[in-house]
Amino acid sequence: MKQILIIILVVILLIFGYNQYSDYKRFHSPGVDYVSNESIDLNYHDKNFLLNYYQAIEDLNGYVRLKWVEQDVDVRNPESNNEDVKNAVLGYTKKLGTVKFYEDKLVESSKLKNQGISNKEIIVFEQNGLKTKDYNQYLKRKFLIETFKSNPEKYSLKVGDYSSFIFELQKKLVEKGYNIPIDGLFRDITFNAVRSFEEKNGLFPDGKVDLLTLDYLLQ
Repeated sequence: MKQILIIILVVILLIFGYNQYSDYKRFHSPGVDYVSNESIDLNYHDKNFLLNYYQAIEDLNGYVRLKWVEQDVDVRNPESNNEDVKNAVLGYTKKLGTVKFYEDKLVESSKLKNQGISNKEIIVFEQNGLKTKDYNQYLKRKFLIETFKSNPEKYSLKVGDYSSFIFELQKKLVEKGYNIPIDGLFRDITFNAVRSFEEKNGLFPDGKVDLLTLDYLLQ
């Protein structure tokens, strides 16, 4: 009888110990804490914004542990649905949302820099509330402007010219409503479309692409 009681006691202790160990592992394993995204821009133009991101992560992780210690609630995977638990989970989602707000902006900045956008340009975009598609349009505009500026004489087009610059120019004219082929060849139909565009926008309608015409076309 004594041996049976000892065995039962040992089993109870093992079960209790296992539960304690499980809880410990649950909140002390490498996968518990929210970690910063590896794709963020570590050279973001606003260092305070970057610092706030890291602080928001620490705040989130501290909150998860605090609610576990104080209320025995795992806010990530709650096991009950009473009012206290709901409030604890709501607090968690708000803090997670703050982290995601910072993180999304920093990841987006990193992607843009990989496309050649500078911190100075990112500041301008953010101030104007522009989105990813606007950045992509900006890249195309920047390419055409810089291409033209690199050799204005070369890109002061003549009928019969053929180039990638003309191809991009034709795409812009089509976006403006002109029914012309997009083939990279500066023929009469493209020349007349440029002249028509210049006339509609109060520019000198000579059918030639200069920096002013190009700037209006890319708006």
